[in-house]
Amino acid sequence: MAHLDPYESLGFHCNLTVKSFLGAWEGKLRGTGVRPAQLVALAQLIASGPLSQSELVDRLSITPATGVRLVDRMERDGWVIRRPDPNDGRVKLVAPTEQAVAVWEKLSRTGRKVLDQAYRGIPPGEIEKVKRVLEQVRRNLGG
Repeated sequence: MAHLDPYESLGFHCNLTVKSFLGAWEGKLRGTGVRPAQLVALAQLIASGPLSQSELVDRLSITPATGVRLVDRMERDGWVIRRPDPNDGRVKLVAPTEQAVAVWEKLSRTGRKVLDQAYRGIPPGEIEKVKRVLEQVRRNLGG
């Protein structure tokens, strides 16, 4: 049976890359009150709009229990609100607060600097190609 070298896996490289991005962001989050896990959740909510807690959990690839604790902390800290889904009263949607959107504006400027640093020396066309390849991988895997 052939041995799997983790470095052959795009997933392995993506995981290492995510850790590098979060490491670059972590120092820049000081003083904002936003923690790294909250940053990723806010990014999902800003990009997608309000999500049910289960949708957010799926997108973050965390357990439901971890998701409950994360959303509880974010609600306590004023980053999100839970509100009824107008299409299904049994479901609560998680939405960013005005405070979160305002902080996101500041964080996104910092994020642009992180991307500029990360993409240094890489032609924009190659960045776009990587995005298309990763989108295809996600589709292939049903994600």
